[in-house]
Amino acid sequence: MVVNFLGADRSELEGEGLHPVGTLEEAAHCAVALDKGETPTFVSAEVEDETLCKRASELAKQLQPGQKHLRGLYTGGTFCYETQLLLQDHLPELFSNGPTGKVRELDNPFASQGHTVVDLGDDVFTRGRPHPMIDPTPRNERIMQDATDPETAVVLLDVVLGHGSNEDPAGELAKAIADTRKAATTTPVFIASVCGTEADPQNLAEQRAKLEEQGVALCSSNAEAAILALLVTKRS
Repeated sequence: MVVNFLGADRSELEGEGLHPVGTLEEAAHCAVALDKGETPTFVSAEVEDETLCKRASELAKQLQPGQKHLRGLYTGGTFCYETQLLLQDHLPELFSNGPTGKVRELDNPFASQGHTVVDLGDDVFTRGRPHPMIDPTPRNERIMQDATDPETAVVLLDVVLGHGSNEDPAGELAKAIADTRKAATTTPVFIASVCGTEADPQNLAEQRAKLEEQGVALCSSNAEAAILALLVTKRS
């Protein structure tokens, strides 16, 4: 049994056959390893990861001195929740509309403050309209709002594929980023992860390619994207 209770103390999860993990990414790798009869060894990216630190340093060269805030704009709550837990010990004054752990609640869910991680799938954003995984308009508008803020250093994003999502979520996101670049006086670093497979109707490779064409720094998982965003924000 692979157990991923986000935010839980893994040392308290003991029992025969239990394999506690810290992130969604670790849970997937652990499950595959066990299915193959192998011993799970995968560990999610950490702030000391040398490869990520080097990548972050290169990305940070795009930024101006006044760009200092991280803005995570998520279409769903699970990745948003995971990101808060990964960042809470590293970013002071971290805010969210659905805070957990050490994260503080936003004064206004429709306006970011300081370092902000937002779940745009929350009820406050979806009353009377489709979820942003289906209709990306609310997130596109928030991207324009946050990415044109001259103090924004990084915009962290998720893309979720599957039959319950928009038919071309990466394409919609790419258009929003392109529009933002035209409107912004300073451009933040865009970092994203795409959750899906080649078997999904949107096709993983095609979705990733559309984001890469817009200069989005892609990561293999939400956990890795969150750590890379943190390192860029801190100018690692």
